[in-house]
Formats: sequence, C-alpha cells, structure tokens
Amino acid sequence: MDNNLITKSNFAIGKALEGNIKFKSSDNKLEELKSVTNQFEAIFVNQVLKQARQGKISDGLLDSAAEDTFNSLIDQEYSKVLSNKSNFGISEALFDQFKFHVGAKSKK
Repeated sequence: MDNNLITKSNFAIGKALEGNIKFKSSDNKLEELKSVTNQFEAIFVNQVLKQARQGKISDGLLDSAAEDTFNSLIDQEYSKVLSNKSNFGISEALFDQFKFHVGAKSKK
C-alpha cells in the first residue's frame, strides 16, 4: 500500500476522532474508534469492488445508467457485509494504532 495513502488515512481518521468523539469515559471513545475503523474498512472494500467492476473487458448489451446505479448500491452493501464478516485486518490495524491516542487524551 502507498505510504502517502496511509499517511492521509491516518490524518483523516485522527481529524474525525478529534471532532466527533466527545464522550466522558474512555470505553465509549474506544467503542467509537472501533466503529470508525470498521466504517473506514467498509469504504476501503467498496473502493476495491468499484475498481474491480471498472476493470471489465467489454460493455454488455444491457449497460445503462440504471445498471451502474444498481451496481454502485450493491457494491456498497457488499462492502459493509464483507468488512463485517471477513477479517481484512485494516480495521484492527487502525484501531491498534489509534487506541493509545484516544485513551491518552486528558479530560478538560
């Protein structure tokens, strides 16, 4: 994976956590972090599916904008299911990287 992409992903997740997590206890922050990392993994899987679908060799007889919309929606659902049921390791790696940052922040 491209190092620049990892850096951008880390920055984006860090910014999302700074702005969106306003819980009192550390446990809630970790639950929110897990949720965010799972969502990120679903987005990543969705991008992989989208690229795989774009790599088809030829156009079909019935290709249309409606079919493209359907494929986009079904890819979104597949990505959610795949990221929940399969272990790609993306969510766990991000969670492990950020869990100390979330738990270590002092209360104001």
